Amino acid sequence: MPADPNHDSWKPGEPWEKALDELEYIRSLAREMGGLDRIQRFHDKGKYTARERMERLADPGTFQEAGMLVGASEYDKDGNLTDFKPGAYVMGLAEINGRPVAIGGHDFTISGGSPHDIHKGPSQFTEPLALTYGIPSVQLIEGVGHSSKSDEHSGRMALPQGENWWRLAEMMRSVPVVAGFMGACAGLPAAAGCVSHFNCMVKDQSQVFPSGPPVVERAIGEVIHKNDLGGYKMHVHESGEVDNAADNEDDLFDQIRSFLSYLPSNMHQVAERIDTGDDPRRPVEELLNIIPTSRTRGYNPRKLIKLCTDNGDFFEMRRHFGGSLITGFGRFDGYSAGIIANDPMIMAGAMDGPAADKYAHFVMLCDAFNLPIVIFIDMPGFMLGSAAERGAQMRRGARALLASAEAEVPKVEFMVRKAYGVAADAPNSIGHPYNVNLRFGWPAGEWGGIPIEGGVAAAYKREIEAAPDPDAHRKMIEDRLLAMRSPMKAAHAFDVIDLIDPRQTRRLACQFVKLAQPKLKRLADRPHKRMVWP
Repeated sequence: MPADPNHDSWKPGEPWEKALDELEYIRSLAREMGGLDRIQRFHDKGKYTARERMERLADPGTFQEAGMLVGASEYDKDGNLTDFKPGAYVMGLAEINGRPVAIGGHDFTISGGSPHDIHKGPSQFTEPLALTYGIPSVQLIEGVGHSSKSDEHSGRMALPQGENWWRLAEMMRSVPVVAGFMGACAGLPAAAGCVSHFNCMVKDQSQVFPSGPPVVERAIGEVIHKNDLGGYKMHVHESGEVDNAADNEDDLFDQIRSFLSYLPSNMHQVAERIDTGDDPRRPVEELLNIIPTSRTRGYNPRKLIKLCTDNGDFFEMRRHFGGSLITGFGRFDGYSAGIIANDPMIMAGAMDGPAADKYAHFVMLCDAFNLPIVIFIDMPGFMLGSAAERGAQMRRGARALLASAEAEVPKVEFMVRKAYGVAADAPNSIGHPYNVNLRFGWPAGEWGGIPIEGGVAAAYKREIEAAPDPDAHRKMIEDRLLAMRSPMKAAHAFDVIDLIDPRQTRRLACQFVKLAQPKLKRLADRPHKRMVWP
């Protein structure tokens, strides 16, 4: 933007006080970003500017900006600044929950976050900062990627070099990587935001896609609104490309803070214990009757989880994707843990392709950041039917099985009700053959190779068809086998460590998570970490 024509720039040899005045003057031009009118339009839409976002997300007074003077500048023959256009990326060092983070974000008020005449991006500072010092990387993304104006400015079309992805891959196996999609995000910023351990978007404000509606219409003739193309209903509810949706920007900041609070600063540390003030030995009376006595009735699994965690706190990831499986974080006696549960209200808790992907990603995430896993199992097996088969659920389910088998972090499982078939092998896998399987059964527990109803229909098909009353004969066989499903009989064979009073679940979970800490510290010293695939 044009500089004050009456401003006399500092020249070498002049007093240092004037040099400092000059620095503050250029910073004031940078703070004007794309212009006061564009900033006002942002505010009118209920949005914060890039610098405001970082200041609101970070602990008060901790954001230290880097590269504020970077920009396209023009000087006259006398050495006076006549024009300054800031770079469209704001970045620096900050603290969140008292811990250092590398933070950056696009300034959409300047050429949609992608100026053609000056470039400043995360690869120049925030990514190397995160890797060098082993601190989380947080990106607040609102940029549209490559601009055609840059080609015109350079006088040629350039072949993409792919130089960004090695560093992103290294970060994914080193530090927590978090992305907030703050508005329209396309091209490289959109893709980079998907390479993260947690990402979140704002409802009806954020969009994520390779290219927006104008390019889509020009390329394939599809006319579509940007929210229908890449809004939260598409990517949080359908594609699973984005983990969570936020009601507004402040809600998104709260979710980022919560997510980071459960993780260590890097993969070679263990999450710090927090004094939550919640007695780890308190019995939870409501757990006794949370499972209906009728095995076909559902219940609220999130209530079950919150009854077990410290103070009922539970941070959930991907609630609206792969809905039959619940994943998130909680604390037990102040220690962070990953939590997995089945939702009997969705497909009876069966595992389909999206749930398998969700399971694999979450287990890898916990394994990478040395978090023990507490599992509440109520799974009748893989989802059945042609729709599930079209979704390649067995291949995706096998990936979940392998992710569980490779995970080295300790797991404890509470068999709250059903655990059938190959799908149940995922939470039940102990990984290394010398590991101990910490499984506790509830009185409602039932498990086996195949659910009784379907198993009877398949194994006794001819016998049932030959009976005078096939339906009655099938029911008679089912009732006979149902009598065998008693968890008492399974406990005789040491299928579980013990059958427990459900009210003791929280106490046992707290005891386990505390027991896991020395093992987790040894795992933190692993020389090489596997990639956590997005």
